[in-house]
Amino acid sequence: MSDMKREGTAFIVGHAQNFMLDEKGLNTAWGVWKYAKETRMIENTKKAIEKAREARVPIIYIKLDIRPQVLPNIGFWKQVKEIDFTKITPSEVEFQFGIVEELAPHPEDYIVTNYNTMDGFHNTDLEQILKALKCDTLIFTGVATNLCLETTVRSAFNRGYNTIVLSDCVATMNEELQKFPINVIFPMLGEVTTAEKLKITS
Repeated sequence: MSDMKREGTAFIVGHAQNFMLDEKGLNTAWGVWKYAKETRMIENTKKAIEKAREARVPIIYIKLDIRPQVLPNIGFWKQVKEIDFTKITPSEVEFQFGIVEELAPHPEDYIVTNYNTMDGFHNTDLEQILKALKCDTLIFTGVATNLCLETTVRSAFNRGYNTIVLSDCVATMNEELQKFPINVIFPMLGEVTTAEKLKITS
C-alpha cells in the first residue's frame, strides 16, 4: 500500500482484552489466545502501535463490557450467559475485561466501551471522537477477526470511513476463520496490509 497521511487517521485497537487473549481468560476454550500466540499477533500489534505513536496518530481502544442481566438469550450471547458472573470477584472482572498488559493504553489514548454488542460504534461515543479528531481513515487491529473486528469494520465502512486492516495484528479461533475475512471481506471494504508494511507520513 502507499504511504498514508497522519492527518485524518486514527488507530483502532479492538477488544484486545484478557478474556480473549490470555490463557486464563473466560473464553480460553475458544483458543483465540493460542492462535494469537502462534501468529505473534500481540507482538505485531505492539510494533504497529509504536509506529502510530511515533507519527502522532490518535490511538483508540475499544473494550467490550458485559451486563449479563440484560444479555439477550440468542446466538453467541447464550454461551456468555452460561458464565456465573456472581462467582467472579471484582478484581478478576477487572483483569478479564482489561486490555492485555503488552498493549496497555497510555494516558493520552482514547478508550471506548461497548456494552453487550460486537459493534464498536453501536451506542458508543466512537464516532463522536472520530468527528472531533476529524478522522476519515481508520487502521484496525484486534480480535476476534470474524466477529467484533469484522462487525466494527463493516460499521465503519457503512459510515463512510476508509478502512485499513493489519492482517498480522488480528486474531480469531483458527486459520480457517481468519482467512475468509482477511482475503474476502476486508478487501471489499477497504485495504489490507501488515504492521511491517504500514507507513505513516506527516
